[in-house]
Amino acid sequence: MDVLLIWLAIIFGFGFLRIFLRKRFGIDEEERAGIQVRRFERWNGWVMLGAIIVLFMLLPDSLEVFFSWLMIVFLIVNGVQVFLEWKYLQESRKYQVSLIYFAITVLAVVLFISYVGWQIG
Repeated sequence: MDVLLIWLAIIFGFGFLRIFLRKRFGIDEEERAGIQVRRFERWNGWVMLGAIIVLFMLLPDSLEVFFSWLMIVFLIVNGVQVFLEWKYLQESRKYQVSLIYFAITVLAVVLFISYVGWQIG
């Protein structure tokens, strides 16, 4: 139960963080100016949906292991997204937002996995 509450707090925290960073860096104004900043976010969403489905089918017994693997996949997919945005959207500030978001994601994954490992062991 504790893991589920931590998971929900992380999800809401990431959502609010993304909204704050988009407003802080003015990403919405860039979208109106014609720079395509959502292309990689859509790719990220589809990959994460596929990962959730596959992991749910492979790991139906252990909720902790499922969430741990999901966070690792989330970390890898976000890392690829940051790289692609840096490479193809250098005229945009979007890759800066993604880089900050990625750094916080790494911290959350490390804390979450260490917490789950401490609870299991």
